[in-house]
Amino acid sequence: MAAAVAADAQVGFFPISEISSYHSKWVIKARVTAKGQLRSFNSKNGQAMQVFDCSLLDESGEIRASFFGELASKYFNLLEQGKVFTFSRGGCKIANRQYNRCNHRYELVFDRDGLVEPATDDGNIETVRFNFVDLRTVQSKTLPCSVDICGIIVKSRPFVAFTSKNGKELVKRDLTIADDTATSMEIAIWGDRAKQEDKVFEGNPVVCLKGISVKEFKGGRNGSLEQAGAMVFDSTLPDAERVRQWWKASGGQASFTSLSLAQEGVTDLATLQTKALPCTVELCGVVVNFKPSFAFTSQAGKDLVKREIVVADHTGLSMQVTLWGDRAQQEDKVFDGGALVLLQGVLVKEWNGGRSGSLLEAGSLIFSPTTPEAEKVRLWWSTGGSSQSLTALSQEGAGGASARLAAGRACSVAEMRRAAELVSTQPEVFCVISRLALVQMKKQGEIQPLMYMACQESKAGSSLPCNKRVGEDGFCPACGRAGKAAPRMNIRCRFSDHSDSAWLTTFHEAAQGVLGITAEQAMAIESGENGREALEAAIRRRYFQHPLQVSVRAKMDMYNGEQRTNITCFDARPVSYGQQGRTMLKSIKEMLEQQAKATLALSTAAA
Repeated sequence: MAAAVAADAQVGFFPISEISSYHSKWVIKARVTAKGQLRSFNSKNGQAMQVFDCSLLDESGEIRASFFGELASKYFNLLEQGKVFTFSRGGCKIANRQYNRCNHRYELVFDRDGLVEPATDDGNIETVRFNFVDLRTVQSKTLPCSVDICGIIVKSRPFVAFTSKNGKELVKRDLTIADDTATSMEIAIWGDRAKQEDKVFEGNPVVCLKGISVKEFKGGRNGSLEQAGAMVFDSTLPDAERVRQWWKASGGQASFTSLSLAQEGVTDLATLQTKALPCTVELCGVVVNFKPSFAFTSQAGKDLVKREIVVADHTGLSMQVTLWGDRAQQEDKVFDGGALVLLQGVLVKEWNGGRSGSLLEAGSLIFSPTTPEAEKVRLWWSTGGSSQSLTALSQEGAGGASARLAAGRACSVAEMRRAAELVSTQPEVFCVISRLALVQMKKQGEIQPLMYMACQESKAGSSLPCNKRVGEDGFCPACGRAGKAAPRMNIRCRFSDHSDSAWLTTFHEAAQGVLGITAEQAMAIESGENGREALEAAIRRRYFQHPLQVSVRAKMDMYNGEQRTNITCFDARPVSYGQQGRTMLKSIKEMLEQQAKATLALSTAAA
């Protein structure tokens, strides 16, 4: 390389590595390794201008160059990526690290008299030069940053085409890249690179990526290949060969630490209970319950397989976690018998007033881990945890033969009303055993609607229905179109027990549980022979008939600039007489024990 640089210097070419503000007259011979788009902007005086940038490489180094105004229009089509040119009559300034991904301290500017001419390609200049950083080093870099990576494609997802918020048509493919530090990261590639055939990414090929923009995403680190970057397969560089040999020797069977997941370590369920949602965490616990795997087709037409498990840890709490794909399809026996698991990359969201998790595709499921956290959970389970009553963070969830899961804090209606007055913006959940006393049919003499038509079209980027109210013509303002719609209930119910009564807004799923009919059945009754009267009669027949387990969510909200407590019923179902009987017997036992202690204390005092 030194000889080549010297040869260029002899014919008048200035080495890129020597460019600085101290040298004003130079001619460089370089290859265009990357070129950005031609962009338009307005200058400070309001004049319309154009600009594009490119990366220039010679035997000594690489530097960024920007072309402005007439030179941008003149040279944009001439400068083809991969071709060699001579460059002169440009300016030099300190590199702006916000936009400049080259390692050079300076960058070039061509805005007036710049000259570019085609040059002979003698093969001495590389096509692309990498400055590789291993993924473990990426973990400690300040974000955002730009890096070059050499690794193995361990997972490739099909490319997806979508429209961005600003109306631009985009194509994207997500890759999982791992290297010989046993570390992996999610990287997105775009456009024509993403649209290559799936077989290009199959078989765990080695890939060299130049210009990966790394940013924080949901507590982890994700990369995106810049448009001006480069992607090279089957490289013969020493770094590529090293990674290739590692994969053959042991990498194919290794467990990876994913940078694209939150890196806080294991979070116990008691800590998770107070975390702001949504969040991504790592959990370690015992599988206390699991459901069979279930195959279904999403609204987007995608075939999916899922399995729901309930995980508990030494804090006496449990939470439901959904597994997908191959992880869900494992044999039932691997989850049986109080299996100890480590779940890396669990996305936790609010669901029906509780907290539920979903194992991300980039996450991992490890059975029988040997970490210190795992040993703590194993010891708890073997020394009494298996017979402990558990409190569920998830609204849905049933314990194993030795675990009883509660959906919220059990209390009476009066206790719930008092506690609700003290809640903050963090929601609290209560479980109340009560009966339906009344449904609000009229308001200020006007008939109160009990249901509305809701949009059932899928949300953008999701398989979940929109559920926003549609107009009489079926048009959904949120989706901007008329499509499928279905009735949804929204009623005000008065629930009563021995202590008090409370009016609660009761939404669709809970309302159907309270009334014992679906929204479609309610609409059919209202549209039938006796209309609204028949529907109201059917509802009145439910008053005080059966005890209900009512799940209530209370939180502080803002309404017209004022803070108000928002109390809603999000679930209602018939009481399990057996479970409720055991709960009442336990309360009676505790009451008798307290009375016995009080009697003993009085006797001791009298003596």
